Amino acid sequence: MANYQLVEKHAIEHHNEYFEVRINNNDSHPFSYFFTTNEENLEVVAEEIVKEHASNAKDWTVIPHRKDS
Repeated sequence: MANYQLVEKHAIEHHNEYFEVRINNNDSHPFSYFFTTNEENLEVVAEEIVKEHASNAKDWTVIPHRKDS
């Protein structure tokens, strides 16, 4: 089981590093889950998030975000 914490979009400013799983599903309204983790393999974490929160998602992407110093 991957170790992660979902983060509300308005709270991401409090994190130096966070990640986004963007659910595309080939439509015009993609949806994102934002999360933090210490795990090295982001694909595994993202896959678990998709399974738990968007099990019908067919197309998703992991996007890393880092605050610029």
